[in-house]
Amino acid sequence: MKHTCPRCKAPGIAGVAKRWSSRAVPAKCEACGGLSHVLASTSNGIWATGVVIVMLSLIAALGWHSPLFFFGGLVLAVACNIWAWKRARLWPISKESADKAATGNWLIAGIAVLLGLS
Repeated sequence: MKHTCPRCKAPGIAGVAKRWSSRAVPAKCEACGGLSHVLASTSNGIWATGVVIVMLSLIAALGWHSPLFFFGGLVLAVACNIWAWKRARLWPISKESADKAATGNWLIAGIAVLLGLS
């Protein structure tokens, strides 16, 4: 499934590219070559919602001794994830901003490694 590019309004961004896009690794439109990304708050919110649904269904399954609650929660989490990613909005980003974000990500990762080694 192709998603609409926020720059050219053509369906040129693949679903997988949209799902894995970020400021540091933006999705590229096949029609115009423009870069765009999903906001970090949106992608983290989608992930967190799925985790909450699965955890609540696990607690219900353990409390009522029925695995049906857990499997129902898994189905609900997957359906919610698919629906949320279809609705997630893409934001245009320049090449320079994406490069700066990637540099910042590597800097933070390097600092985390150094702190982890100490």
